[in-house]
This record gives sequence, C-alpha cells and structure tokens, in this order.
Amino acid sequence: MDFTLTLNVAPGDLDIINGAQQKIALAKPVGNAKADVIWLAFDAFESNTIQWSEEYWLYASTASVTKSGTKITKLSEVQPGPALSGSVYPFSDNATFGTAVKNPDVPTDTFSAVNNMSYGKYPALTFGLSQTAQVNQEIQNRKPISASSVLATQSIQITPYTDVYIWLEGHFQSSTIVTDITGNKAVAKFGGGVNEIAMTYDGKSGVFHQ
Repeated sequence: MDFTLTLNVAPGDLDIINGAQQKIALAKPVGNAKADVIWLAFDAFESNTIQWSEEYWLYASTASVTKSGTKITKLSEVQPGPALSGSVYPFSDNATFGTAVKNPDVPTDTFSAVNNMSYGKYPALTFGLSQTAQVNQEIQNRKPISASSVLATQSIQITPYTDVYIWLEGHFQSSTIVTDITGNKAVAKFGGGVNEIAMTYDGKSGVFHQ
C-alpha cells in the first residue's frame, strides 16, 4: 500500500461518537468533480488504520449527482483495471468501456472517458473514479471517490489528488453523494514524500488533528 492513515480516538470520545451512531467518513478531492462523494464511512474504534494505493478505476452509473444522499451503484467499470492515466476510454452504446487510447490532450496524472452512449437511451450518465482501500484490515473494493454528469457525446477528464478529507458522519454510508458536509472537516495532506499520517480526534473541536 502506498499510503497509510491512522485515526486515533480516546475511549471517552469513542463512547460519545458510537452513542450518537456516527461513523468516520473519508473523501478525496478530484478536479472537475461537481459533487462530493463519501469514499469510505466506517465504525470508529480507538485506533483506525486506512491503507490504499494510488490506483483508480473509471466507472459509469445512472445515479443523480444533484441529490444529497444518493447511493452510487456502479453499472459499468473499466476492465481489467486499474485504469490508465493520460488516455481516453470510450464508453459504448453497449454500456461497456473500450480499450484506452493514448491522448496528448490528457495529462499523465489524469483519467478520461468519452460518453458514446446514444442520447435516445440516456441523455446523460454519471462518470467518476473509484479506488480500493483497506479499512481496519477489511478490503473495501473500488469505492467511488467522484461523480460527474456527462452528456451523451461529451467527454470528461478527472484528476485525483492525494489529500484526504476526514469528518464524522451521522447520515450516509460509503459511495454516497453529499452536497453539504455537516461535520467539521480535517485534511490529511499526503504526497511530496508524505506516505504516513497519524491523527487524533479532539472532541472539543470535533476535528481530527495531527
């Protein structure tokens, strides 16, 4: 795994969090995303370890990006993965991703797809990136981290970042669109040689701190 995030919670705070039936939620920012997506939401323990690699899959869905609480069901996904950056994946009228085509207009750290689904079938579809993580030793396979509406005939470019947002979430699960995050967000800034970060929850501020 390329990155490791450790989130520590004191027993007294853990009682309050679990008593309120809240979970720890994580999200990852991406370029060109029109909605926030809960990447991972999980039950809190005193020590929580999340590990992942910088590998991504492109997916397509019919989920609406405008309604908070919408659960994303991936209907098609790049196979085999992970997706190749710096390339364009055609999404066909048969609802499958074709072979990636290198494109100089797509940067090396960016993933792209073109929506070739016919307008008569679906005027627009939702496209995004998904990523696998291991949460407290349990694998969470290819959970969406982004979601954007793409009209028929149009294309999308998505640039993922290594930052991770962390907050407490009382309503929604993993792979859910959230248009407004109610909890106080902390940011774990990975990259630039930083591969491991440990943070501790502060009940007074409601935020995880390094």
